[in-house]
Amino acid sequence: MKKRIGVLALATAMLLGMTGCGSQNEETAETTTPAGFVEKKVEPVTFESGVELQEDCRHLIYALGNAPATIDAAKFFKMRLEQETNGAMTVDIYTDNVLGGERELLESCQFGDYDIVLATNATVAAFCNDIYCLDIPWIFENKQQVYEVLDGELGDYLGDQLKEVGFQLLQWQENSFRTLSTTDKPIESMDDLKGLKIRIMENELQLAQWKAYGANPTPMAFTELFTALQQGTVDGQDNGAELTWQSKFQEVQKYYVYTKHIYSPYVILMSGETFNGLTPEEQDIIMKISDEAVAYERERCSEYEAVALENIKNYPGMNYAELSPEVMEEMKAACAGIKDLAYEKVEHPEVIDLLYSEAEKAKEKYPAEQTTDTPAQTETDVEAAPAA
Repeated sequence: MKKRIGVLALATAMLLGMTGCGSQNEETAETTTPAGFVEKKVEPVTFESGVELQEDCRHLIYALGNAPATIDAAKFFKMRLEQETNGAMTVDIYTDNVLGGERELLESCQFGDYDIVLATNATVAAFCNDIYCLDIPWIFENKQQVYEVLDGELGDYLGDQLKEVGFQLLQWQENSFRTLSTTDKPIESMDDLKGLKIRIMENELQLAQWKAYGANPTPMAFTELFTALQQGTVDGQDNGAELTWQSKFQEVQKYYVYTKHIYSPYVILMSGETFNGLTPEEQDIIMKISDEAVAYERERCSEYEAVALENIKNYPGMNYAELSPEVMEEMKAACAGIKDLAYEKVEHPEVIDLLYSEAEKAKEKYPAEQTTDTPAQTETDVEAAPAA
């Protein structure tokens, strides 16, 4: 408890006013950079619950990174929690990872120090090995297929496994497909990937994937990536449109390739200790507004991503391309063996079979040719949308 109070005291001064009042504004705005490039932006959104907090209001700690759509969703969650509990409960939102990196947040959430945290699936997998199934590439073709699987039997199964390690699963939020950007070399074939130094997260399945393509994967902290790209330590990185744009990679890279090779969700988790300490009515409220918040976040994320993708396509010196169907099939075939590695990494091998069977059902329901996607971000340690 002393650690919790100390950390929060340091963070509070940095985050006063984070959840200010206002009305929703979903219009985009345009600003002109010094170079004359017109950058499109999505205006931030704030909410007002219209509810006065009770004197003994319970304040839950909600810690996350900087992904704009997830921050908007946290504000939405706060508003709805105050409304549904008539001011008896609220959340104090801490962004920018000021309370720690993803691993630290998850550990603190396990011990009940923080109540709600956001993390990427790759980090959560270190706490619940069955989550490694989501690191298999080329499973999904569009977001609708992803939602169908994560909101269905597979998501429920993984939620049960997360309970075993001290978490209550609240939401699978939008974090979407990883795509590739490179500094000096266009990617038009598998041969173009040979020897390419690609920054990856520390994840065995990601490592195996890029080695299968003939690339040279390099685990590296995201905070070091811009400098590494600038200095040529690595040649490329795989993230979505918004993260690529927010991080200003367009300033040090020339090529963006819409590969969609893997989908990485954000996971919103509540401390099992906190959740189990709530009344059944309060638990129902938490789950109800979590469903509302994830629906809002997914829609909002697509809005941010569409704008970021347009910026990438129009940025001077940045070249946008999509993989040909032939190259995509070649990449899929090259890393087919990763499924076997996933069987070794998960605690319950049947989760792999469940993933594939549910994915096939989703593909029948939402064929690739009938839907469209925009790329989305894949990590939580991002900066607010900058001027280019």
